[in-house]
Amino acid sequence: MTTTTTTTTARAPRAITHAAARPFLLTDAGLTAGNGLAYLVAAPWLSGLLGTDTSLLVGLGAFLLVVGAGVGWLATRRPVPRGPVLELAALNAVWVLASLGYAVLGDLTTVGRVWDVLQAVLVGAFATGQAWLARRG
Repeated sequence: MTTTTTTTTARAPRAITHAAARPFLLTDAGLTAGNGLAYLVAAPWLSGLLGTDTSLLVGLGAFLLVVGAGVGWLATRRPVPRGPVLELAALNAVWVLASLGYAVLGDLTTVGRVWDVLQAVLVGAFATGQAWLARRG
């Protein structure tokens, strides 16, 4: 006599339905786009304050505006798709590592180093929250 056993593996949800997902992502979108806009508009002034090149701030500002718009778009999807939120969490984790690396190795002012570290902490919190939301569903 033979017995067949079937096991099923629980699949991660494809969408995020948690009530906090939209407000959390919209907050990230607003802060990201706001930071990008500040970098674009005030790059010459921020360059001196932070001790970094104006061109770097302009480039980062443009990048952050695009990312902020994308996160805002993602937050308005019904339901919020899990995969892109995981990708956003990974992008934010890379941003944290880059920010911390630049804070240590870059030729920044004290204000610039503090700003980089504080920004890394905030972005790390967003990455953690996004990973949690994607895992929870």
